Amino acid sequence: MNFKKFMTRSTSIALTALLLAGCGASNGADTTTSQTDAGTTTTATESAAPVETQDVTLKIWVPEEEVDITDQMVQNFDDAHDEFNITYEIAVVGIDEAPQALETDAETAADIFYTPSGGVADLAGKGLLLPITKDFETIKDELPESALTAVTIDGLTYAVPFSPNTFFMYYNKDFYTEDEVKSLDTMMAKDLGDGNYNFSTQVTNSWYAEMFFLGNGCTLFGADGTDPTECSFNNEKGVEAGQYILDMVNSGKYLEDKDGVGGSAFKDGTLGAVTSGAWSAPEFREALGDKLGAVALPTAKIGGSDVQLSNFVDFKTITVKSNTAYPLAAQQLAVYLANPENSLTRYKEQGDVPVLKSLSGSQEIAGDMVAMALNAQASKATNQPSIPKMGDYWDPMQALGEGIYFGDINSGNLQAQLDALVDSITGTLTN
Repeated sequence: MNFKKFMTRSTSIALTALLLAGCGASNGADTTTSQTDAGTTTTATESAAPVETQDVTLKIWVPEEEVDITDQMVQNFDDAHDEFNITYEIAVVGIDEAPQALETDAETAADIFYTPSGGVADLAGKGLLLPITKDFETIKDELPESALTAVTIDGLTYAVPFSPNTFFMYYNKDFYTEDEVKSLDTMMAKDLGDGNYNFSTQVTNSWYAEMFFLGNGCTLFGADGTDPTECSFNNEKGVEAGQYILDMVNSGKYLEDKDGVGGSAFKDGTLGAVTSGAWSAPEFREALGDKLGAVALPTAKIGGSDVQLSNFVDFKTITVKSNTAYPLAAQQLAVYLANPENSLTRYKEQGDVPVLKSLSGSQEIAGDMVAMALNAQASKATNQPSIPKMGDYWDPMQALGEGIYFGDINSGNLQAQLDALVDSITGTLTN
């Protein structure tokens, strides 16, 4: 893992307190200053209560694209919190790398770091996360229920969500109308001409393939995602979903987006639609310009009924490790980094669509078709289970998708393969 030390910056709150005290003395107030054993500077006057400034050191892990804006955010935090004199260490660690780094060495891990909400329950269950209580109420009412559910375990909130993370559908307006992209069957039935494909997703990727099963009413770990013994991907609805994938893959109009093949074809103008997330927007906009459209996932006629495809959604979150030496300051900063002002900055600078209700409905977001598509799909999606047993889902589901795509799974052995899938997921591969 590449740890990059970016900067160390110490605020000068103690010095500021002394200077302010000096100004006060010119008005006739007696001033005394003392240094406590804990490194806390106390400044007192006859006309004001003592002001204590706590010396704090906070290590923060952020994705590389967050470094500059995080530096500005912590400076703004300092301006609003005279009670802390904070030295910051900002290091580059990816959102997917941080949880494992915390588990490897909690002592040297950052006090504050980014993590997907899907791993919050596991980290909290291992005692590695500090519940976020201080200042959380300032944004709690701004969060949708799905975001709160994703970070709440046994009534305690262990992370601060700031952006939904899921995929939706991009399409080429030269191939499809706004009405046609509402139905995957309508899209697949259309003749786009020789050398062109109608649709692309990643059935060989277990973060994408679930949309057909969940959309058709199957459940993973129960209705609320907390029962490690349950997966209904092999029931009648599951067989219908599997058959739909088989028919789609073998249609001659489908392109598997393996190793970026689908995205490349979409940019080349030889593909009608592809599933991806907000991260693909810049390159797709550059390639297609005004021809680019973005919408929630379509419906699909599975088992004779039109159902809304429903994928996993989780949230990018900010967390605090449980053994931080400065829990009060760390909690407050974690919430501050996800407040409306900073969420809007993050969106403008790097495209992370805010989860806060006041921003998702704002004029700035409403004018962004990618943000609107992401929020629309997030409302149709299923919270990604965050129990430890989720670790047993990824490899078996990938194997199922690969079996379908490469032809090893067919209508004749589909039920048996789905039974094996469920056995693998609900078994004891991971304790």
